[in-house]
Amino acid sequence: MKTVFSLKYLCLLLCLPLLAVSCDDDNDPTPGNSDPSLGIMECAWAKDNTLKAKYQIVEYLFTAADNWTARLETSCDWCELMTVSGPAGASTLRLRIQQNVVTKERAALISVAVEGYAKASKFIIRQEAGVKEQGGGKFRDVNQWMLDYMKTHYLWNHEVLNVPIDLTLDYQPFLTSILDGVAAQNDANHDDGHWVQQKRMYYYTNVRSNAPTRAVGGAGHDAGFFLLQPTILGAGDDDPMGVAVMAVTPGTAAAKAGFKRGDFVSKINGEVLTQNNYKDMVNALYAGNVTATVNDVRWENQKPIITLRGDVEVGAEPYTDPAIYKSGVIDLNGKKVGYLLYMGFATAYDEELMEVFKKFREEKVTELILDLRYNPGGEVLSSVVLNTLVAGAEYKGQVSTSIIFNEDRTQIGQGGSYKIGEAVNVERPDGYQPIATALNHALGLKTVYVIGTENTASASEMVINGLRGLDITVNLIGMRTNGKNVGMEGITKKFHGYDFWFYPITFYAENAKGFRDYSNGFQPDLELNDASTYPGDFGTAIDLYSSAARKWITDGTKPTPTRAIQEGGQMRLIKDMWNESPAAQRMGGAIINLQEK
Repeated sequence: MKTVFSLKYLCLLLCLPLLAVSCDDDNDPTPGNSDPSLGIMECAWAKDNTLKAKYQIVEYLFTAADNWTARLETSCDWCELMTVSGPAGASTLRLRIQQNVVTKERAALISVAVEGYAKASKFIIRQEAGVKEQGGGKFRDVNQWMLDYMKTHYLWNHEVLNVPIDLTLDYQPFLTSILDGVAAQNDANHDDGHWVQQKRMYYYTNVRSNAPTRAVGGAGHDAGFFLLQPTILGAGDDDPMGVAVMAVTPGTAAAKAGFKRGDFVSKINGEVLTQNNYKDMVNALYAGNVTATVNDVRWENQKPIITLRGDVEVGAEPYTDPAIYKSGVIDLNGKKVGYLLYMGFATAYDEELMEVFKKFREEKVTELILDLRYNPGGEVLSSVVLNTLVAGAEYKGQVSTSIIFNEDRTQIGQGGSYKIGEAVNVERPDGYQPIATALNHALGLKTVYVIGTENTASASEMVINGLRGLDITVNLIGMRTNGKNVGMEGITKKFHGYDFWFYPITFYAENAKGFRDYSNGFQPDLELNDASTYPGDFGTAIDLYSSAARKWITDGTKPTPTRAIQEGGQMRLIKDMWNESPAAQRMGGAIINLQEK
């Protein structure tokens, strides 16, 4: 933003004691819009000019009797003369003013001298103090680290320069204050965050510090349930109540105890679940080291048939959360269909991902159901591996995703693309070999069936957008996706004995057609909501989303929502506990170049 001052301001010469500038009485011109004795016919600056604390370009219009030169009489780095000389006649004096981030007002003295005139016109530029410090200052160095990175790398870095800064805040509210400050500038960073009904639910930009998080490749130490929901099997309060198991992490204590999606837990340590104790019961089941009363549920004419399976002891043990929860090949009337429940993008699991597609290829899979319903994203490199496995050699060298940085970085040539089957890319100029190797196991599909929900975000959406950019048909089933068309370059550093990870939004993701406008998410081709449908095992006919994909593949035409599922029944959530589950704690995003910095 720039400020232009009216030509009608008085032009007055000033001597400034606080800046230790000496002056004589006759150095002060008579107040007015002109002073021939100084060679200034009229000017827009005043004797004392007060500016806001923000970054800004200031222009003062004036008329000089002859050639002129301007000079900064005060030694400072926050006020810069952008025009230092000019010819006779109408001129503009331009100043660059940096944001004031300290708690004190500051001032600078400027002079304008005209050839043939013994004395110069002098005036003050005074800038208001920065914000009042409101924090304890413990994390001042962390805040400065984040601020410096945002000034150069944040996708809306110019707006950061205009935000009031209080480095004394704790690091979380400090980051929020920066993001809110950018948002206050005409909603500049609208795409940094998830919106629901015109309300931003959260920012994507985040900072973490040794916080326990659940992510692909991350560590856990509990029973290993991925998602549990307290539910009633019917419309009435007297209908059976319990905990529905929505997903179990492979290799965990819960998986070893035989728990699977669709199990119905009615008691914990002999205590019946009720509407008063459900939260404690669910948390106890997550933590493990309990005895759970487990039931099987099947449905007849939309009514539940509950069969007691017995009491099951489930422990708690350390584990690593994998990227692949389930994969296999389904035979649908002679069509070989690959099914993949993929939970996050991590390069550590790319070899395993290629093994899955190798088996698909060996079994001559011609259709693919890619289940991304719980996938919040992850590393961009892995998304390109997946797109290569789907697309195959026919698309080798075509753009999967292009990275668009902020204006400053783009102007100096930063940015670039990831291409199908090519190891060299914008993130790894030295190459990432799995992208090239993936061609050996690729299916070469023209159509893929993707299951998505509002939890499907970032690198997952990059897969959808990237395939569509290649004119590969993506039949999207489920709910509107998250709408994260931006990504992050993370940095990490140790402060005060703790590790800090900072993930600001630094780029847009575009496909081969230059499309990136999916901040509202991708609208499904077949919209279905499984929130009230009792969970059936992933990939089967009693899972709502999987059933819809199977019917679409079998019939060759999109099913209607009412025909999407033949088996299964309705449940009523006592409370949606997604936000309190390990599923909600997963670290997602579209992440490149995590570095120590």
